[in-house]
Amino acid sequence: MDVILNYWQAFGRLGQSVTAVIAVVLLYMLVRFVLLHRLEKLAKATSNDLDDRLVHFVKQFLWLMALFAAIAVVLQINHIKISPLLAGAGIVGISLGFAAKETIADVLSGVFLIADRPIRVGDRVKIEQIGRHWGAWGDIVDIGLRRTRIRNTDGVNVNYPNSVLANSVITNFSFEPKPVRVRIRFQLDYSADLELAEDLTIAAIETCDGVIAGSAQVVIRSLWDDRGGHQLAGVLLEARYRIEDVRKRTVIRSQVLARVLKELRGHQVPLAAPRIQVDS
Repeated sequence: MDVILNYWQAFGRLGQSVTAVIAVVLLYMLVRFVLLHRLEKLAKATSNDLDDRLVHFVKQFLWLMALFAAIAVVLQINHIKISPLLAGAGIVGISLGFAAKETIADVLSGVFLIADRPIRVGDRVKIEQIGRHWGAWGDIVDIGLRRTRIRNTDGVNVNYPNSVLANSVITNFSFEPKPVRVRIRFQLDYSADLELAEDLTIAAIETCDGVIAGSAQVVIRSLWDDRGGHQLAGVLLEARYRIEDVRKRTVIRSQVLARVLKELRGHQVPLAAPRIQVDS
């Protein structure tokens, strides 16, 4: 033991500081790439989701823990008292907090996203608040402390601030692998044969690839006569069907709309159209 202490004293403060930093880095790599990697495999093998969240949480914060540990050890080696520094850091931290409140909000939101896990890497999600149309759909690529990366349906990676995600309504389609219902709406003229239109619509939907057989149905939503708004005068119908893979929703929906329109036109089923009244 004395021999080790003599060698350690011979390094001097600079050598001891460098050695301590190297030791912390090696310990970080050991924990990060060996221990946590094995724990991650064990967590995935269990049915409980809590251990997965704990492992992911530790992975995100491990580098911060290693950084603070290295700084504390180096200060201790150089006989620098930490207490005054902590007091000064508190004052500086308050000042920086006001200047970087958005960044702090993103980090805290990232902590809650990692802990609560409303989203996971690989999930297909729909985010209401951010992109109300095309940009809302996407797959989670990475959940960081400040930002979450989502690959949208156009194949573009978008980095969203965690504070925005935490305040958004997130629909996760990957938590329960079950069929998803899709809806389309269209309007027919008041003179249209509704029973014929229903039969044609269901038959058209059932012929599309990706639609679960026997899941199609048609309901009457309303009898519209909104001359002042965007709706036409006619019968509003809603067709519903289910699909297995939500990632193919847009493609399947496009095929369904095209075939329904083709069938209705082919059998002379009149769609709703603007009515023009000419005063005599």
